[in-house]
Amino acid sequence: MTRDEKMITGLMGCSHAMSHGFLLIYPAVLLLLQKEFTMDYLKLGIIGNVMNLCYGLGALPAGMIYNRLGPKRLYLICFLGSSLVSIFVALSPTIVLFTMGLGLLGICGSLYHPLGNAVITARVREYGRALGIHGATGNLGLTAAPFIIGLIASHFGWRWAYLLIALPGMALSIWSLFIPMSLRDEQTPHAPVSTRSPFLQNFKRYFSPHLICLYLMNIMINFSFIGSITFLPTTLAKRTSFTFFSLDQVALGGMLSAFVLFMGVFGQYVGGLLAQKPHLERRLLLVNLFSLPFVLAMSFTTNLLLLLLGLIFFFLNFFSQPMTNTLLARHTSEEMRGTAFGIFFFAAFGFGSFASSFSGWIAQRFGLQWVFLGISGSVLFLILLTSLFLRIRKRGELSN
Repeated sequence: MTRDEKMITGLMGCSHAMSHGFLLIYPAVLLLLQKEFTMDYLKLGIIGNVMNLCYGLGALPAGMIYNRLGPKRLYLICFLGSSLVSIFVALSPTIVLFTMGLGLLGICGSLYHPLGNAVITARVREYGRALGIHGATGNLGLTAAPFIIGLIASHFGWRWAYLLIALPGMALSIWSLFIPMSLRDEQTPHAPVSTRSPFLQNFKRYFSPHLICLYLMNIMINFSFIGSITFLPTTLAKRTSFTFFSLDQVALGGMLSAFVLFMGVFGQYVGGLLAQKPHLERRLLLVNLFSLPFVLAMSFTTNLLLLLLGLIFFFLNFFSQPMTNTLLARHTSEEMRGTAFGIFFFAAFGFGSFASSFSGWIAQRFGLQWVFLGISGSVLFLILLTSLFLRIRKRGELSN
C-alpha cells in the first residue's frame, strides 16, 4: 500500500470501530435501563429495533448523495452528528426522548458504511486486504465497547457512557480533515455531466440477479449479528457463573461479550485475505455451513461451553463480511459503487434491525436462552442464498 492508502485504511478502520461503538452502548447498558425504566425484554428489543432500523434507513440516501456531497462532508456529518446526538441521549429525561435520541444516533451512524466501503474500494488497489483490515479494526471497536462501556456504566451510570463516547467521535472528525479522500481528482476532467441521477440511469444494473442475492445475503448476515449481539451481554451475564474481581452483572456481561467479539478481529482479517483469492463464493458457502451448528448449540449450553461456542460462531459470522463486501465491489463499476453499497447496507441494517424485536419477543415469550435457536434460522437461509448465488454465477459463465 502507498502512504495515502495506508492513511485512508487507518482512518476508515478507526471510524468503523467507532461507528459500531456508538450502537453498542445500548446492549451493554440493557440491564441498567431495564431497572431504571422498568421494561420487559420485548420493549427493550423494540427500542433497539428503532435504533437499528434508522441505522439501515439512512444508508440508502447516504450512498446516493455520496458523489454529490463528497466523502469528507458526509464523514463529518456522520461523526460530528453522532457525537452531538450521544450527548442528547445522555441527557434524555424520559424513555420517549431516549428512544428518539437512539433513532437519531442510528441515522447519523448509517452514513458511514456506504461511505467507508466506497472510499476504500475506490482509493486502495488491494481493497480485499484493506476491507479485511477495515473489518478487523471495526471488530476491535465491537470488542472494546461492551467491556469499556460496561465498566463505565456499572460505576458511573449509563448516562456517562453516552457522554464520554462523544469525545473520540469528535477526535476522528478532526483527524479526517487531514486525510485526502476526495475522488474528484481521479475522474476525467472533461467528462460530460449528466442531468439524470446515476441511480435512475442504472436502475436495472443495481438489481441484477447477482446483486439481489448479495443484498439478501447481507440482510441475513446482519440479522443473525444484530439479533445475537442485542442480548449477548445479558445472556452471558445470566447464563454463566464466572466471577472476576467482584464485577457486577453489567460489567461481567460486557467483559464476556468483549472476549467473544474479539474473535471477530481475526475473522474479519482472515476473511479479507481469502477475499483476494479465487473461488470466493464457494469459500463463503463453506463458512456459512460450518457456522450453523454452533449458533444452534448456544441455546442448549451454559458457562464455559456457551462461551466457547460463542467464540466460534462470531468468528465465522465476521469471517463472511469482507467476503460479501468484496463480491459487491466485483459486481459493480466504480461510478455506481457508492449507491450500490448504500442499497447493500440499507437492506442489511434496515431489514436486519427487526432482529432486535424478534430476539426480544423470543426472550420474553420462551426465555433468554432460546434467542440463538431463533437466530439459527437466518443462518440457514443465508446458506440457501449463497447456494443460489453460486448457481446463478455458474449459469452466467455457461451462457457466456
